[in-house]
Amino acid sequence: MHILAIETTGAYASVALAEDDKIIAKVEGHDRFSHLQNLTPQISQVLGEGGLSIGDVDAIAVSQGPGSFTGIRIGVSTARALGQVSGRLCVPVPTLEALAMRGGQAADAKADTLICPILDARRSQVYGGGYFLEDGFPVEKVKAGPYTMEEFMDLVAEYDSVLFLGDGVDAYREKIESFRNGGLAFAPLYQDAEQVAVLGKRIFERGISFSYEGLKPEYMRLPEAERKLREKQGK
Repeated sequence: MHILAIETTGAYASVALAEDDKIIAKVEGHDRFSHLQNLTPQISQVLGEGGLSIGDVDAIAVSQGPGSFTGIRIGVSTARALGQVSGRLCVPVPTLEALAMRGGQAADAKADTLICPILDARRSQVYGGGYFLEDGFPVEKVKAGPYTMEEFMDLVAEYDSVLFLGDGVDAYREKIESFRNGGLAFAPLYQDAEQVAVLGKRIFERGISFSYEGLKPEYMRLPEAERKLREKQGK
């Protein structure tokens, strides 16, 4: 089985090609938020390195969000376009779950460590969730959603060992440390297409996939422009 995976929810886009559970080609972007101009060449590169065309893959997995609204739109729209031209099914991969899988690579990620990917949602909020890994795959313990740091820290307070990763750490590490003494660890790890590919394969094998029309993004909250418009209409 071949899975093409797309990750554009963070500052750097990445694309991976997996054969079963093995990554056979991967490319990472090095320019911040350059997804629009770089994603298509990245996809062409990994398919070329794998010796495949888009019609040869079994499914297209895409990190569906949360994260950068613009990045999510680019990734999902690209996956939809590829699905339309190739007839391949699209697999939505929850961004926080894929990032939690990557957290398992951190030195501080022990079996009893709650892995908490957090993404900067601006307005003093994060998109976050809490997971244990079982056989390398995430099991949700703290529901994924938009939170203030106060709300999120209340939810993880019962866990003795907590690992934070994602760009929310860059924005809120000092605030996180102010809530508790001990039991905290941080990892400089961010979204990556490799985990999107591996988790996407598992999701696909569970029968969760869509034609291109059915693939939807997961923003977790309204885009800023739409939120302001609704507030204005409400007034």
